[in-house]
Amino acid sequence: MLAVLALFSCSAPDLPHSTGTTQSASHNADWSIFTLGPNDRVHLVVMGYPEISGPPEGLRISPDGTLGVPLAGAVPIQGMMPKDAALAIKAALAKSLRNPDVTLAVIEYESRLFHVLGAIENPGPKTFNRPTTALEAASQGGKLRPGARRAQSVIIRRHNQEDIEVIPFNMETPGNNGYVQIRPGDMIFIPRTGADRFQEEATPYLQGIGLTLAQIASLALAYDRLYNDD
Repeated sequence: MLAVLALFSCSAPDLPHSTGTTQSASHNADWSIFTLGPNDRVHLVVMGYPEISGPPEGLRISPDGTLGVPLAGAVPIQGMMPKDAALAIKAALAKSLRNPDVTLAVIEYESRLFHVLGAIENPGPKTFNRPTTALEAASQGGKLRPGARRAQSVIIRRHNQEDIEVIPFNMETPGNNGYVQIRPGDMIFIPRTGADRFQEEATPYLQGIGLTLAQIASLALAYDRLYNDD
């Protein structure tokens, strides 16, 4: 987590800097990131077997990445695309049924989360189920609060503990970076003039992505130094 703090506490600039050399920003829609994960809700249909098919509201993938299917048991499908998961379930059912016809569709990608923080009306974790740009992601936080520094918004993307990439984008006069595709785990941060309430607003969300209270306090102090010198 030191890298998270470092990117905010470095002295330069109006914006935090990346702590590593990875550059992953892309404008190309990438469906490959939408693999299945824990808590995703899926619709399972086994043709001709309503007692095996899931209910209309769908089934939740278990925390261990499996889906409970009658006659097949707990089928591991985490990390698979929906069509591959359907094949895995078909193979498991084939031990009890002759050539089962299985389809699986995603209702909700609960495992695909990003966070919106800062000067926004509804901060916190958000889900997405299709390729989404930084501007679209930020809009999921609702209206901007007074004092929002729209021109200095950033995507913070953690590749590992020490390599954290910062991708700036301008919500006021969007350029190419406003159309960067977000990825699961990204943090969209919209700074505001002043930082007196940063810790209060951000604590529950930063804890949710793994920071301790001590680290959040340090992050708030760094934020003060960067953003409270208008």
